[in-house]
Amino acid sequence: MRLTYIRWSMTIIEALGVVIVTDPVFRVLGLRQAPTSYTIDQMPRPHLVFVSHTHVDHYEPAVLKQLPPETPIWMPAGSTGKATSLGLPGLRGLDPWESSDLLGLRLTAVPAKHNANELGLIVEADRTLYFAGDTSLDRDLFRAIGQRWRLDAVLLPIGDLRTLGLSAGHIRPRQAPEALRLLGEPRVVVPTHYSGLSLSPLLSFRGTPRRLSQAIHDAEMGAVVGTTRPLEAVEF
Repeated sequence: MRLTYIRWSMTIIEALGVVIVTDPVFRVLGLRQAPTSYTIDQMPRPHLVFVSHTHVDHYEPAVLKQLPPETPIWMPAGSTGKATSLGLPGLRGLDPWESSDLLGLRLTAVPAKHNANELGLIVEADRTLYFAGDTSLDRDLFRAIGQRWRLDAVLLPIGDLRTLGLSAGHIRPRQAPEALRLLGEPRVVVPTHYSGLSLSPLLSFRGTPRRLSQAIHDAEMGAVVGTTRPLEAVEF
């Protein structure tokens, strides 16, 4: 399995020859997002696009309309109304805990805690991965996921998003060790939701991969931080 962090919540998951792109966003409110050198032309052709929710930093309709026809696009069932006018033949709404098979992979939508009808995604292939999307530290949820699956890796949002200095309830690096323990201590963690959103000074992000690494070290955990900057990839 290969994981590539692009920006914010946009990642590329490659498993058994299948390519999944999560939350593909290149512009937010018309502004190009860093790294601006990475354009839609460089994005691999996906076998599936997973949209965790429809906040503007996770959902860009113009990108979805540029995908090849019939590309499967999965998103929360309660949010598909926002996308029906785009004429996407592959659009599908998912409910929490709903599972489906795709090209040899087992995929399960899982709840998230962000007050936006959001979902995460479990990918079961030769390894098992949890894409947490955009969620706060929900102990009951993480415990349930850790008990149901033996995770090898997690794409975990650690940016500690702040609006005008006030916490937006996102996971902080110091909370990550607790999250990882609840999830069964997956070996690989790829930090997300910390880079690629250029809306300063309105928004700021205190969580970084370096702070995540320090928190994991201080907690005496064995998890490996798989990537430390946009466009990096890790294989495991």
